[in-house]
Amino acid sequence: MNVVRYARRDETSFRMDRFSGRIDACQLIKVTLKQLHDPRDAVSLMMGLNQPQAGSIRYDQQDWLGTDYSRHFKMRSQIGRVFAGSAWIQSLTVRENIQLCMSHHRSSKSEIRSNIRRWTKRLSGNRIASILHAMTRRPAVVEPSILQVCQFIRAFCNHPKLLLLERPLRSLAEDFYPHFISSIETLRTEGTAVLWFTGDRQAHEGDLQSPVIQWSVDDDRLTTGEGSNS
Repeated sequence: MNVVRYARRDETSFRMDRFSGRIDACQLIKVTLKQLHDPRDAVSLMMGLNQPQAGSIRYDQQDWLGTDYSRHFKMRSQIGRVFAGSAWIQSLTVRENIQLCMSHHRSSKSEIRSNIRRWTKRLSGNRIASILHAMTRRPAVVEPSILQVCQFIRAFCNHPKLLLLERPLRSLAEDFYPHFISSIETLRTEGTAVLWFTGDRQAHEGDLQSPVIQWSVDDDRLTTGEGSNS
């Protein structure tokens, strides 16, 4: 992002005032939020779903401008996202939601099955039976902490180059936490960049491998802490 200006949409969002920042492969950046802040608008901006009032946003050396939607779609297929709110198609089962996401990005059926197995095993710990059962059900009837693990599986399955996390710990049960952290570190060693919007359970995040870069939101403005216009 280069000298980006972006106005707040409502009292839960935050602004960018000539903000410049970047994230590279294997890096982890944590953005500390106040309790009222919802990062959804900012994350959508980074994925080209919203547009800034000024400045430029590039992903993998490419911008989000123009009407080359196939190029934009291919770029987004390399980004994993864990939403702070609901982001499920309620008429489908959880497994069908995950499969639909992966099939949109042209994964083969064998790849879909293999990746779902891999990340279900990594993220579930000794509660894998609960996760597998939840995948057969509609999202609305799945316990929130179990559904959050399923959201991780969906976000990790395409081996994203960039992983965007919107308050991922908010509804996560404590026993899933070590599996989530170890999976994040696995992705980082494989080249994934992680942008983590946080504010919940920060005391538990010391298990992350250094370096962890810190950004924050001060006076409702995103800053890297490296200067008044960062």
